[in-house]
Amino acid sequence: MEVQLSKIAQGALNYDCPVLVLGGPGSGKTTLSLLKAQAMLPDLKPGQEVLFLSFSRAAVRQVEIRCRDILRSDERQQIAVRTYHAFAMEILRTHGKLLTGRSPRIIYPGQENLAKAAFEGDWESETERLAHEEGRYVFSQFAAAAAQLVAGSTSIGSLLANKYPVVILDEFQDTDDSQWNLVKALSTRSKTVFMADPDQRIFDYDSRVDPERLNHLRAHLHPAEFDLSGENHRSPGGGILRYADAVLANRPLPDTQDVTTRSYWPNGFDSTVHAGVVWMFSSLRKKGITHPSVVVLARTNSLVGKLSSILSNEHSFNGRTLNPVDHDVLWDADLTAAAALAVASILEWPSHSPEVALGQTLDCIADYFEAKNATNASKSARQTTERYRIAAERARKGESQRLTSARALGAACERSFIPQGDPSSDWRSARDLLGTGNDLADLVTNAKFVRLFRATDEIGSRLAEAWDLDGSYGNAITPVRRALEAGRLQSDQRNPQGCVLMTIHKAKGKEFDGVLLVEGQYQGSFFRETDTSAQRTSARRLLRVGITRARHQVVILRPQQGAIPLVD
Repeated sequence: MEVQLSKIAQGALNYDCPVLVLGGPGSGKTTLSLLKAQAMLPDLKPGQEVLFLSFSRAAVRQVEIRCRDILRSDERQQIAVRTYHAFAMEILRTHGKLLTGRSPRIIYPGQENLAKAAFEGDWESETERLAHEEGRYVFSQFAAAAAQLVAGSTSIGSLLANKYPVVILDEFQDTDDSQWNLVKALSTRSKTVFMADPDQRIFDYDSRVDPERLNHLRAHLHPAEFDLSGENHRSPGGGILRYADAVLANRPLPDTQDVTTRSYWPNGFDSTVHAGVVWMFSSLRKKGITHPSVVVLARTNSLVGKLSSILSNEHSFNGRTLNPVDHDVLWDADLTAAAALAVASILEWPSHSPEVALGQTLDCIADYFEAKNATNASKSARQTTERYRIAAERARKGESQRLTSARALGAACERSFIPQGDPSSDWRSARDLLGTGNDLADLVTNAKFVRLFRATDEIGSRLAEAWDLDGSYGNAITPVRRALEAGRLQSDQRNPQGCVLMTIHKAKGKEFDGVLLVEGQYQGSFFRETDTSAQRTSARRLLRVGITRARHQVVILRPQQGAIPLVD
């Protein structure tokens, strides 16, 4: 693939290192970084590689796709693309025993959430104690431990520099304190290339992500800087980037056919969203895109769940019937996994006595609220967890239930749940039983994020296999848990196809033909009346990220009344 570079990009390609390349979405930073890697490959010795670090598996996937466009097969063999977490974990697994004298052990996010929910003190201090005293590391500790190893051991630092003499760092503006320490340790022996977009910093809620990170880099390494912010290769010739930059800068919005804003009345929300998605696909096909990809974005997981429910049902818009839209959802994996296991426990009811079956389901519900409390600590979630733990014990003892939801589930369990052997239908039936609980609406919403409507779906195939072998779903929790764990590793690596739903935060690093940005009437607002100036600025950066995911078309759906203008 031959790439035409601007003078600025060519200058960055020709300059040695360290180099800092600045630019907005679609400005060509990733392409330039791979061309720079390609130019350095002839200088590598046998066994050496160029290390490319990014933040998410989705971003890694995009880099790997771009590698196939730009590099020959033999050149791709010399590019190692990793997330910060994966790279730091490799260092920790290989050399971590030097820190504590113990072989390091990993506490995965699901385990950490449950442990955090049960811990009553300062969890951050506890994770430091676990790492230093027991050699047990949560994900947030990986980079700090790796930095300590690289900076503290000349042998380890030299070993890594010999393996990776060139390190390219993507989305550098989002580097947290520990990752920055690791980068500094690597930069003492390896050549470094930094890619950054100061206006795409969307992790303000994390105190470890310093807004001054680029200035820290400038002071530490004095890199040569090249600014590509005036270039746009993702949506060239259109107005998407100009519109997004106007939202960011709070200046008058340009008139462009590429970005459309539509309003809805509360009673027309469902049909308007559905029609917006259908129109987007039609519009993109008219542009000559045979198999368009469309992402529907919202600010909150709860609104994403509502949008998924909307697209799963039939609606009428302007006298036209809109059929359900097949779609995928990138969800909050921990809460969805916990909700899915509660559903799976009901599939097991025929295999257990009523007391054991109900007790297990109530414990799974308690696990869900523990995970919810770990994600967003609240007194309500803790109390609900305790109530369901007590209910589970009462069920196993055959005692009467005090919780309304537990009584309803107990009655359903006594009536006996009879699966039919169709995993998709049986899953929905089991999930609907959870809907009888008056405090389980959030759990059911998260369970709906598990999509069983594709023939190749991992959960569906595992459950079908269990049914074919035994005529029951047996220990359904185990195959569902394994499928979800596998899905978490793969979900962010899928190429965007068809219709996909996710939060704006999850969309960072991804590209789609069309973007539908949805603001709810009562949830997922773009702005709030109570926002401080800093919060409003952060919200504008997030909107810019959402808008610039599009290659061809953007539609923004907002309430007819009460919505704060995109620009003042």
